[in-house]
Amino acid sequence: MDQKDLNWEKIYQTVNRISPIPKEVWKKSEQLYTIRKLEYGDFLIKQGARPTEFAFVFSGVLREYYLTDQGNEYIKSFNFPGDFTGSYFDLLTEQPSTCNIRAITDCELAVAKFSEFRKLFSQDIAWERLGRIFAENLFLKKARREYELLALSAEERYDLLLESRPDIEELVPQYHIASYLGITPVSLSRIRAKRK
Repeated sequence: MDQKDLNWEKIYQTVNRISPIPKEVWKKSEQLYTIRKLEYGDFLIKQGARPTEFAFVFSGVLREYYLTDQGNEYIKSFNFPGDFTGSYFDLLTEQPSTCNIRAITDCELAVAKFSEFRKLFSQDIAWERLGRIFAENLFLKKARREYELLALSAEERYDLLLESRPDIEELVPQYHIASYLGITPVSLSRIRAKRK
């Protein structure tokens, strides 16, 4: 199996875990993807620009974040290998992006046009089911994130992050982790020192 086939197989396995799709149905989507490399600091989506693409992460780490007029950055989520990324809200509304998606490390992605992907929904019930379950999963992720930010302490949020991503401190700089938790880097240092 060559690298291209291995890449498509990785995407297929991830999609299949979300919602099973027969291999012959899946084959129709392979032509939609192109491989793209991002270097550290490159944008996949820039706030204010109209997004048209979503991506699957083969390697590297990205961050999805909001940037205020005052220059404050609020990290919404991180994308790791095996994750899909794209500003789904903005893709659906076809409005300028409300967030940035930017590489924290060098990345390799499979990128596809969202409009082309949506056309598959009318071709087979398996695609429509995948779209529904994917949207449900995003809703659950968003609701969980809101709950954590509104109801849990910074220390509890940090514990949950480490539980779900034990390797995050090797992959993501501390100031990005602090931003994701909604605290300052100094507060994160205090929490980490207390744990030791």
